[in-house]
Formats: sequence, structure tokens, C-alpha cells
Amino acid sequence: MVETVNQYDAIIVGGGNVGATAALGLAQLGYQVAIIDKQPAPILQLNETLTARVTALNLASIDFLEQLGVWAQVMAIRATPFVSMQVWEQGGAAEISFQAKETSHNKLGVIVENAVLQTALNLQINVHDSITRYSNKALQQCSSVGEEVMLLECEDGTKLTTPLVLGADGQQSQLRSCMNIQFTQKDYQQRGIVAIIESEYAHQDTAWQCFTQQGPLALLPISEKHCSIVWSVSEMRCKELMDMPIEDLNQHLTAAFEYKLGRLTVTSECLSFPLQGAQSARYIDHRMALLGDAAHVVHPLAGLGLNLGLADVRCLTDLIATSDRPLGSARVLRHYELARKSENAIMQKALEGIDQLFRSDQQLLRSARSIGVNFTNKTAALKMFFMQKALGVNV
Repeated sequence: MVETVNQYDAIIVGGGNVGATAALGLAQLGYQVAIIDKQPAPILQLNETLTARVTALNLASIDFLEQLGVWAQVMAIRATPFVSMQVWEQGGAAEISFQAKETSHNKLGVIVENAVLQTALNLQINVHDSITRYSNKALQQCSSVGEEVMLLECEDGTKLTTPLVLGADGQQSQLRSCMNIQFTQKDYQQRGIVAIIESEYAHQDTAWQCFTQQGPLALLPISEKHCSIVWSVSEMRCKELMDMPIEDLNQHLTAAFEYKLGRLTVTSECLSFPLQGAQSARYIDHRMALLGDAAHVVHPLAGLGLNLGLADVRCLTDLIATSDRPLGSARVLRHYELARKSENAIMQKALEGIDQLFRSDQQLLRSARSIGVNFTNKTAALKMFFMQKALGVNV
């Protein structure tokens, strides 16, 4: 009996938002693509309730998703644009605001539930003849067969070959383990609390972020009356908040937010997750490359994690599209690593620095950061610089 080994132009390990986007990007270029994913491909039903895990997609990410034909589906399910950002220090004098009307764009970004984006991507994949999904399958090993072919073997015996393997299988990447690449992780000794809240006053199509001494508290609008919160606190404080009665939690949350939107009421289950930063020593190996959280993890205070992952995908697919070399070319992969590795590392360090700066209670630092933030708020050129970095496009 001859063993069946299916062949593809590219194989992506991991079918989450980054992996699914990579599959669509390569399929749009005319390649036959396979996705290997441990999980099934979820489809959110239109009548399902709001989910708390969200992403603030910047304009660069939205533009990329529009190119892939996904964005219209996202908006058809549900998503909430925001036109301003309000950032301030709890109990301090530091405050800065960003307004879409200060730019050439009609919004600063869109808050999208992770499950909504995943659904839109899966729906697009399901009608794409060039993409084959292997759901509920775990990668066991990946090895080279000669110079031009990679062999992937799953735990259930499924075997696939390809000239290019992409790892989008998250922080615990099995493909990265197969590549024997060092992954340096930094535990921030914090946890992020996420939940859906209803505010007494309207959110004003604004993304809000308050820097408390425990860590940043963000309120991101996800419907006309609801926001998703992401509250970064110490591990001990997280346990205290998660264990207290809901009325007490509402009071602590409202006070931490300094009553900017009146009384805040949690309307969903509260979840928490550990906060870590991480960088892969290398992004590439022979005919392999890492994307998204498989390569880098950043603090969630600016909501950039998924945006950075989508930027990885866009960079790599653009390089492939403009190259005359075959898929899996070492030169193309090196250019990808050169373009993305340093930028992601710099962003990780910058976010760590911001978090540490605002959690410090040293009087000199408090005074310095208030002066710096307020100066930036009053200096148009500086504000435009930061807005361009956040939006990912010219402002």
C-alpha cells in the first residue's frame, strides 16, 4: 500500500487570526495552501452575545483585511469604529488625547472581537478553493527532505509536503520547537482582567485608557452601550478583584477609572490571563518562518499584539509577491526577518518602558512624565508622529 502524502505550495501551522490571514494572503497570490490547526474552525452565530477578548485594529491592519476581502464580512457581523483616544494618569496631571479629525482619516481604528475576526476569516477560507484546512490535528514534527521540500507529520499520521512552512501557532509554538529556536520570555508579574461592562454615560466612540499605579485600565467600545475592559494588575491584586462580589468589583472598577463614564457595571464573566513579553532569537530557518505570537509577544497596554502579527503577514506576502524567487527562498525569508524582527523587539521594549514609567511612584518620575505627556499633547508634530506609529499609515 502506497502512503498518501499531500503536497502544497505552502503550509501554515496554526489557524488563528494570524495564520488564517496568512493563508488568504498566499491564496490570493495564486498558491495552494494548507492550514494545520489543533482547533476546529469556529463560526460565530450572529445572535451570539458579545465576547470580551477584543483587538483595536489600526488602519494598516484594516487596509490589509480589505485587500483580502475580509473586512466587509467583519463589519457585517459587528465591529465598532472609534474616532478618539483619551489617555491619562490616575490622580495625576498627565493627559493626552488623539482625534481622528486631526488627521486625514475618519476614524483612528476599529474595535473587533477576536471571535468576530476569526469568523470572518474562516468564512472567507471556506469559499476559497486554494485553501485546505486540517482541523483538530496537531503537528508532531517538521523535517527537510532534500533542499527543496519540507515534510510535516501530524500526531494522527497525516503527512504533508511543501517548500514553505509558516508558524502561526502562538506563544507555545510547536513549529518553533521543531526549529530549535530559543524563545526568551519575560514574566511581567501581572495579569490582564477582561470583561464586558456597561457604562452609565455614553463611551462617545472613544477608546479610553487610564494608567493606574497597578497598571493600565483600558475601556474599548464594542457596541452602543458596552465596552470591553482590559485591566492590567499585579497577580495578587488580580486575585483580590476576581474573588470579590460583583458589586464590590463594580465599585473598584468605577473608582479606578475615576468616574469618567459614570458608574461601570460588569455584565459578563471576568477572565484573566498572565502578561508576558517574548522574542524569538530567530524568525526563520530553512524554508520556515514564524509569524505573530510564535515570534513575539508584547504587553497589551497599546493593543498592538495582533496588529504586529498582521504586519508580519503583510510584510512576508508582499516580499513573496514582488520576488522572482520560488517559495521558501532563503533570501526572501532573510528580508522578512530583517524587516520585522528589530521593529517588533523595539516595540516590546517601548511598551515595557511605558508600563514601568507609569507604575512608578517616584515623585521626580511623576513630575517628568506629566511634563512630557502634556508637552506632547500640545505639540502637533509630536502628536502626529505618535499617531502615525499607532495607526500604521500616514496621517
